[in-house]
Parts: sequence; C-alpha cells; structure tokens
Amino acid sequence: MKPKALSRLIEIANDPYGCLAELREKKRIIGSTLADVPEELIHAAGLHPFLILGTNNPLRHSSALLPDNACSLARSNLELVIGYQAAFFDGFVLAQVCDTTQHLCDIWKRKFPDHYFENFLAPRQVARASACAWYAEECRRMRSALERYTGQKITDEALWESFRLYNENRALLRRLYAIKQQAPGLMTNREFFDMVKACFCMDKAEHNRLLQEVVDWAERDKARFADQQGYFKVIMAGIVVEPPIIYDMIDQIKGNIIADTLCTASRYIYHDIELGSDPAEALADRHLCKPLFSPINADPERIYSDLLALYREAGAEAIFYCHIKYCESQDYDLPDIRARMREQGIPFLELETEYQTTRLSQMRTRVQAFCESMIKRRGIKR
Repeated sequence: MKPKALSRLIEIANDPYGCLAELREKKRIIGSTLADVPEELIHAAGLHPFLILGTNNPLRHSSALLPDNACSLARSNLELVIGYQAAFFDGFVLAQVCDTTQHLCDIWKRKFPDHYFENFLAPRQVARASACAWYAEECRRMRSALERYTGQKITDEALWESFRLYNENRALLRRLYAIKQQAPGLMTNREFFDMVKACFCMDKAEHNRLLQEVVDWAERDKARFADQQGYFKVIMAGIVVEPPIIYDMIDQIKGNIIADTLCTASRYIYHDIELGSDPAEALADRHLCKPLFSPINADPERIYSDLLALYREAGAEAIFYCHIKYCESQDYDLPDIRARMREQGIPFLELETEYQTTRLSQMRTRVQAFCESMIKRRGIKR
C-alpha cells in the first residue's frame, strides 16, 4: 500500500497554491522562474522561495503584453501572476536566459512596481573562464539585495544551513529516482515527477520529512516490483513537461523514464553544493556542474552529444523530446537533434506542447503509435 506521504506530495504538486496559505502567514514568498536562480539564498534570508511554473488556465492578460509567438512558458508564467496568483507573492527574482525572458523581466518589473524585484543574470556560455566568477558575483549581488530588502544580514552560517537542507532534499530525490528506475511498477512516472514538482513550492524541511517516508516505503517494497517485463526504458528530454498528462500517456504505454534532461528534474536534483568554501563560489561550482540546458551551454554540439551519451549510459530504448512551442532555444536545437538521432538510428519522438494545450487526443495517438513501433522494433512482450 502506498504511503499517505506520497498522496500528500501529489496533492500539493497539483494544487501548489493551496499549501501557500499557511506559509504566507509565517514568511514572505519570493517567486522565481526557470532556470538556475539560487533559491538557497532566498531561503537563507528567511524568505520562502517558490518556483513559478506557469498555468494551464486560459490566457486573458499576457497576450496583450507578449506576442503570440513568444514562448508558452513565459506567457503562462506572466498570466499566472497577473490573472490568478499575484496576491500570493511579495517579490520576484527572474532569471534572464533568452531574449523572451529578458523582455519578460522588463514587463514584470513595470507591472508589479510595488513588489520586490530582482533580475538574475546567469552566464550562458559556461565554458568561458569568467563564467564561474560571473555567477559567484551575481550571487553576492543578490545576497546584498536580499539583505537590503529584509533589513537583516544573511550570515554564512545561515547559508550553510540552507545548503545542507537543500542537499538533503536532492539526495532523497536522487535515491527515489534510482529506485523508480529499478522498480518501474512501484510508482508511476507521474507520481515521481509530481513529488519533484512539490518541492518547488513546499517548505523544504516538510518536503524532506514526507520524502523520507516515501523513500523508506520504496526501499521496503522495491524488490516486489523489480520485474521490468513489458516496460521499455525512456529518456525524457527538454526543459519542462507540460501539461503533466504527458507523463500519464507514457505510463499508459509502460514507458519507464530512467533519465532526463529536464530543468524540473535532473538539472535540479543532481549535484550538491560543496560545504566549507566561500558560499558564492560553492553555488557557482554547482551551477557549472549541472546537466546541459538549452540556452546555457559550453559547446553547441553538446545539445545532442550529451543526449546521445545519456541515452547510451542509461541503456535507454527511446527518447521523448518535449518541445515548448515557440521556445527559441529549442527551435534552434531541434533540427540538429533530429538529424543526429536519425543518423544513430535512435527511436525519437518529439512532443510539441503549449501550457494551454487542451486537445491531447492527437498526441495520445502519436505516443501509442510510437509504442507499437517500439514493440515491433525491440520485440518487447506486452
């Protein structure tokens, strides 16, 4: 029987603003956007970091501020705050990682003049010698800005405590991911990635407590679900998977996601912060160790070479690529990725989505047809 902690995490993932009502009475809430805002700094300042991941509700406000061919994630993030949840936030830290997010920051700052606001400028070309120093300096600048906002000093001890808390959270998620990979019948893809999603809005200590209960259950029961008969191993590539019903589609065809390149999964949970050095430099070192992210890279060829390496190292049988419509970075990357996967004979399915996607029957048919081709190709017994 699955633990109540699992049900609670899934509930929060699907209603993230429901858990903020109690938190808002204790702490000011600072929203941030993908990718790579160092939320440990926000936590150490005594604030509550919240990762804004858009809305699937209709767009009523953001279309007047961003063009229709702007990234679906950017438009839905703006829509969520303007039209639905502005009252929950006391401030925002927005990362600039592409042209659209640069414009979004300008719009956001003008639209919410009464809120705390900070741009976070992470280096995009991480192979440069200056990248580590740049990121560390941005962290120091943000630390000073948060101190001015709160009127309190952020001590090194507070930062180390936050680092330890977040390292523990990442370790628990990594352990759960490893168990899921080995025992696909234990939990669905949707359940696992919902548990990751819950950590973007919850109090980290509470998330750790619930995760520990789930990990303890999974450790006890994993042997009973180790049979992988009928499953095939999948890599999930992209930035974010929206709408999350895509995970349900993959579950229905018994695809077991064993690795990914998502900002809302592996890029978030892998690599801890080394304790004991300068806090800003420790944050910078972790940033440079993260898996590839489309707008941030060391070498343009790594967009497909890293994906190929991950596919081979994981022993995967197919790649699903979740393409956010009108995402400039992904639009540039996809032709090269498609060509390279075709050259290597790797089964590859692109799923183009928008946050406001409502007609999913065609996508479901494509996923099912892809599954049938996998059965014939690999001789998988269903």
